[in-house]
Amino acid sequence: MRLSIAAPVAAAVLLSVLPAAPALAEADTAAPEVHSITFAESSVTVSGLETHFVEVRVRLTDETGVQQQDYVPSDQAAGPSVEVDGGLNRYVVLRRVEGTDQDGIWAGSMPVTSAWSGTIEPVGINAIDKTFRNTLDLDPRTVVDTPSLQVQSSHRPMIEMTFAPEPADRTKPVTQRIRAWDNTTGDPWPSLPLQVGSDNSCVEDAGTLSARTGADGIYQRTLNANEAQWLQCAWVTGTARPGVPWPPTMLAVDSAHVRYSRYAVSATPAATSVPAGTNVNVDGNVTPLAVGKTVRLQRLYPDNIWRQVSTGQVRASGRYTVVATPGGQATYSYRVYAPGDAAAVGGTSKVFTIRGT
Repeated sequence: MRLSIAAPVAAAVLLSVLPAAPALAEADTAAPEVHSITFAESSVTVSGLETHFVEVRVRLTDETGVQQQDYVPSDQAAGPSVEVDGGLNRYVVLRRVEGTDQDGIWAGSMPVTSAWSGTIEPVGINAIDKTFRNTLDLDPRTVVDTPSLQVQSSHRPMIEMTFAPEPADRTKPVTQRIRAWDNTTGDPWPSLPLQVGSDNSCVEDAGTLSARTGADGIYQRTLNANEAQWLQCAWVTGTARPGVPWPPTMLAVDSAHVRYSRYAVSATPAATSVPAGTNVNVDGNVTPLAVGKTVRLQRLYPDNIWRQVSTGQVRASGRYTVVATPGGQATYSYRVYAPGDAAAVGGTSKVFTIRGT
């Protein structure tokens, strides 16, 4: 996985565009207050594609009243909401079920899936009042007693997205390949339902393609040159949360851009023959520029495997320095490797030798 859409999806449930404040509540300068949070259950066991909903109840008060915000595509997310520390699906949208907007109980359905494991607890709460000026946004553990949920999970579906060829030619088609497997057994997951999207559909309710993996746990399709330039994404969905059109309940997700370049790495040792045990600086350059990127000096061992022996970081100039230390009276083969990332495919320098004397 090179790039995750979990962060954009998480950000989507925070309050965004706020309407202008009405003049009638000029005097209200206090944010809504949270008085209690409860979970309807204390433990859940889930497996595979199951979604188990646990009710979350929150008492909120405000002088003017807590404002309910409905989801508007590309504009505004739903609220108020509670955030839990489960990772995927961590925002629970609340709706008032008892009392008044000034003093009421707000409830929501927390989707528990095999993406969660261990202790889950609330770590954030967000609400705004009807003046649209005063926002509650804090960790509820700092102000009230909070509940916890113990989750035992297994057989979570996992997916990984890759493209071929990479680096790609911007004028030619690219094959998108999604591999799925069971994280408990490691076996391929056949006929796994997927949602596949690109560009806007990766971060908003803009329409996706429904697909399934084959008998080998793999789904693939061809992207034309125009389609390939956009962010590509895929996820495994659980049961949708009642009344919450976006984001979907996700069990696994991956996303990435097709990469059109490879890191080019040069490497030059300060000396090619030194007494055994002497440190030798190896200097070089990495393009495209990736300031702070870690490059790895690798040595070829007798079993014909390249192993890391030193690291260095790319400076603002694009230059780096790593240190080689020939350990004995022999000739050692080295290379410098710049790992691949979201920007470019990994690349290695030409092999060079240093002799220990």
